[in-house]
Amino acid sequence: MGELNNLTAQNPLLFALVLTRITSMLIAMPGIGIGVPTRVRAALALLLSLVTLSALANTDTAGLMTAVHPIDFAMLLTHEVIIGLLIGTTVQIAVTGVQSAGEIISGTGGMGLASAIDPTTQVPMPTLGQLVGLLVVATLMAGGGHRLVIAALLDSFVAMPPGGVRLSEPMLELLIRQLTDSLASGLRVAAPVLLALLLSNLVTGLISRTLPQLNVLAIGLSLNTLALLAVTALTIGSAGHLFQADLETMIHRFSSIWPAN
Repeated sequence: MGELNNLTAQNPLLFALVLTRITSMLIAMPGIGIGVPTRVRAALALLLSLVTLSALANTDTAGLMTAVHPIDFAMLLTHEVIIGLLIGTTVQIAVTGVQSAGEIISGTGGMGLASAIDPTTQVPMPTLGQLVGLLVVATLMAGGGHRLVIAALLDSFVAMPPGGVRLSEPMLELLIRQLTDSLASGLRVAAPVLLALLLSNLVTGLISRTLPQLNVLAIGLSLNTLALLAVTALTIGSAGHLFQADLETMIHRFSSIWPAN
């Protein structure tokens, strides 16, 4: 611990840049940015920063950070925030894209009124959407996704040391591509349920034609709800598998967007 304190005292500006990038990533990252006590997040950010600082202290960057103008240092901090938010937000987009399957299913199946405030976005969201979101976040943590994200963060320090961040167009393209792929994954999760609801509506229409004296509205709502719950219970596990595949693809994309030294 004493050695780490010496490293922090000898490289305060470098430590500030490392802490800024890691903290901004943790704030934007799902499962950590919301719902975790602030003290826990602060302790985790400090721990990761100290470990990363020990690996960067012997690089040339440590010697370059001895004297920086306040305005220039503020710009360096801004660049560190952008890189940290890029990593954390990209993971959040992957979670939100798959989570949209629950919203699509709820809206199509007539369960949109069963909603509550989502702690991540602070807006009303169908309960089924929140369930899918919790499943995806659990998959992220249980499947070792957090280790992959931390590995991508460490790779960013290798490609762009603190104080040497260079923003590029591929970073924006990564966000757009991830948004597209995540929404496609959400549609793939919702597709079986949407097909079941379509078949249910066709059956309801057939019943209304053959037996018009029956209460078609009550029968249709009950049949739709039964089909929605049954097919969702059978296929909801695909959300975790699709998210895990998206996460692995996203981590590989990170290695291609960091500018070469």
